[in-house]
Amino acid sequence: MDLKLDGKVAMITGASRGLGAACAGLLAAEGARLALSARNAETLEATAAEIRAATGAEVSVVAQDLTEPDGADNVASAVLDSHGRIDILINSAGAARGGVFWEITDEVWEQSLALKFFATVRMIRAVMPAMRDQKYGRIVTIVGNGGIQPSPRALPGGTANAALLALTSGLAREVAADGISINAVNPGPTLTERWTGMLANMSSQSGRPAEAHKADIEESIPLGRFGNPDEIARAVAFLASDCASNITGTSILCDGGESMAPA
Repeated sequence: MDLKLDGKVAMITGASRGLGAACAGLLAAEGARLALSARNAETLEATAAEIRAATGAEVSVVAQDLTEPDGADNVASAVLDSHGRIDILINSAGAARGGVFWEITDEVWEQSLALKFFATVRMIRAVMPAMRDQKYGRIVTIVGNGGIQPSPRALPGGTANAALLALTSGLAREVAADGISINAVNPGPTLTERWTGMLANMSSQSGRPAEAHKADIEESIPLGRFGNPDEIARAVAFLASDCASNITGTSILCDGGESMAPA
């Protein structure tokens, strides 16, 4: 399917690795011009160089910590200066620590909300004037299935995810008349660097092999396996394209059937 992204300016946060990098690579392959943002400038430029080499796409980078109050505005301004417009925003920044509820500190809750939720709010707010002026925009946030089916040991992230889903649904109604769609993708366990690290931590704490913990998790997934980043990226790219022009204010579950939400 031709997603008709040739020449579209796509801005991706959390783009230096994981799902953000996977989305960036696919959007570039579909013809989009990219603006990538993440905190680590060296890792971000390395990812941009790989995408340029693989696709020949135009790729700019903006190293920025989105937990800073003016971080989102700095990124949006830089992208508008270099590309002249922002057609697509992919929010992929943010991860949260978990634990037993009564052992989770305020700091962990605040960090989760600062990066996962408030950074996304600020980023959407920062691109909104340009998208409203041009009467066109596609916003896709990579959230997570914990916002629909929260795990008791991952409540800071699940709570932030639920808030992002509420934001997606409510704000979509506000800006639909401006030609802007807002949607979300909810991955389940996906084999990114983050999950590889989590499995290694489980192994070091339990003394069991990481593969054993991976197998335990896969037992709860009807498809019987972790997802891979490209599978999530394809859902994101679809929602970011005009092939999804009649879809807004909703989310797509990409978790192998793990969530027990109504279809």
